[in-house]
Amino acid sequence: MKSLKISFKIYCLLIAIFFIFRLILLFTNFDKIDNASFGEIVKAFLIGWKFDTTTACYILALPVIFFIISEFVGKTYNIIRIFTIWFISILSSLSFLVCGADIPYYNEFITRFNISALNNMKLGQTGTVIKMILGEPKFIIYIIPVIILLVLFIWVIIKIINGTKSFKKGEILYKSIGSVVLAVLLFFGMRGRINLDDVPLCLNDSFFCSNNFLNQLGLNPNYVLLTSAMEDVENDYFSNIEPEEAIAEVRKQLGIEVENEDFPLSRKVVSDKERNNYNVVLVLMEGMKAVNLEHFGNEQHLTPVLDSLCDKSLLFSNFYAQNTRTCYGIFSTLMSYPSMYPGNPMYGTPLRKYESMPSVLKENGYSTAAIIPHDKQFDNIYGFFLANDFEKIISEEDYPKNEIINSWGIPDHMLFDHSIELIDEIATTYGGDKPFFINILTVSNHAPFILPDIYTSPHPEYTDENKLIEYADFSIGYFLKKASAKPWFDNTIFVFLGDHGRHCATPYPISLDFVHIPLIIYSPSLIEPETNSQIASQIDVFPTVMGLLGIDYNNSTFGIDLLKQQRKYAYFMNGNKYGVVDDEWYYSSDLKGNSLGLYHYQDNDATNYEEQEKEKAIEMKFYGESNWKTMLILNGNRTEVSRFLR
Repeated sequence: MKSLKISFKIYCLLIAIFFIFRLILLFTNFDKIDNASFGEIVKAFLIGWKFDTTTACYILALPVIFFIISEFVGKTYNIIRIFTIWFISILSSLSFLVCGADIPYYNEFITRFNISALNNMKLGQTGTVIKMILGEPKFIIYIIPVIILLVLFIWVIIKIINGTKSFKKGEILYKSIGSVVLAVLLFFGMRGRINLDDVPLCLNDSFFCSNNFLNQLGLNPNYVLLTSAMEDVENDYFSNIEPEEAIAEVRKQLGIEVENEDFPLSRKVVSDKERNNYNVVLVLMEGMKAVNLEHFGNEQHLTPVLDSLCDKSLLFSNFYAQNTRTCYGIFSTLMSYPSMYPGNPMYGTPLRKYESMPSVLKENGYSTAAIIPHDKQFDNIYGFFLANDFEKIISEEDYPKNEIINSWGIPDHMLFDHSIELIDEIATTYGGDKPFFINILTVSNHAPFILPDIYTSPHPEYTDENKLIEYADFSIGYFLKKASAKPWFDNTIFVFLGDHGRHCATPYPISLDFVHIPLIIYSPSLIEPETNSQIASQIDVFPTVMGLLGIDYNNSTFGIDLLKQQRKYAYFMNGNKYGVVDDEWYYSSDLKGNSLGLYHYQDNDATNYEEQEKEKAIEMKFYGESNWKTMLILNGNRTEVSRFLR
């Protein structure tokens, strides 16, 4: 039967190309295999064949119907043949583009391409993403196989489809049996399973061993993208926790005893110190993970400035980012709300206004300003900042064109030059009588890794990535040296923290290096040096700064003052997985409640202790899920939440 043969040829072609992309992903992440056996690698590819088959069968569904009809008609009309060629070519081309984008995306975020990846492709910032890709040579390398495979695929598809011009006449019984067989194969291929009693193939079927990379290697990124796009966060995630139960748990965690009828997390914070009107400069450092610092075990001497600050500052050594992208780091640090997958928390209609750090400080007489190195529309940062009481926002359009060196705008040292100018302007305008809050977002430690001419690494043998870490650290020193000569320096608190970390090879579902970041609060005249080793999170920055300033305010957030309260666990997300950590244990799960293990991470132990430590795993799971369930309740309904969030 000709339709069966043609369908099988196209299926094999699709499977072969998906196999090539999976092979490229394997070779570009060979360091993440660790001690996995050859048999485990083979099993990952066999699982991949299942996901690829499901994806291929969805692509083939409509063409197969045309092939079966043509079989009985005895020919394929030109219009149908041309439509089928275009349909398969376009759909397959899109799927190959996703596979190509998936490789650098996984290398950056250690999760397969999903709906969150499309946040960067919103109107107004697509150009920035494209310029970033073209500015990084290794990204261009990934585009080459996509183009080659696309051209070859379309050429072969045209030859195959053109072979459907005529079919053998007669043989109705033979064609009927063949058509039924083809339809049945297509049906089971789309399901990914033969047993009708089982649910169709799902993401959990890719997990089979303790190696996080191999567990994800079998996934087809098109399947992941479509699955993540169809998920309904509010209705599906954490549905086993009742809203009242989740809110009660979070209130308990936050030490809220007096119930507020308007908003369950709202509590009045009265400072035990006199208000001081210190200035605040908050520097959110791109990709600055804790293990870049010698204080956290790095032996490459990448960050002499930050290491020096650690000895002179209030250092939080067990501090964690909320997520693995900058937009989440900004949101959680300033708003003290957890970052929830999927979506960008800085988008929305209307834009939400939170009881946030800039809002509370503005209400208390502070000038508020933000300075960013790149396009102000990227991640909707400009609109979100305006909606949340930043009075002035400096961005790429405000800098001389010759200072812009790549898609991310100006390098860090120039950004700090403009920051000094901005602070001087504010201080001069008000004669030094009005305190200020300045939020600075750095970006040089981000691909494409372009080292400015001003800096020469003392280690020419280092990778470009390590040299950029050195440069980012150098820029912090450059900034503080200039700031120390200013009259406002002695009355200013500097807060340095990472927006997120960077992945390192790990046996765990989410690399802790991705979320373990430094928090350094520095002011030689105002802050006594101390290392605080309690568990802490980005959502705690806002309340902690308020405590240092002696400001009375209404706290309606998930954050605590780390100098007054203790947090039992920190929690974080990456894609559709989350983690909960204390100073000994690390628990991980996906958002559907499927456990990914309990690990003794201090020893880098890959053993899953969930069976031996069931109560601990249950407690950590409940802690994390209660917070995210509460986040969904309080932040999910835009109409209802507007009366709470200012």
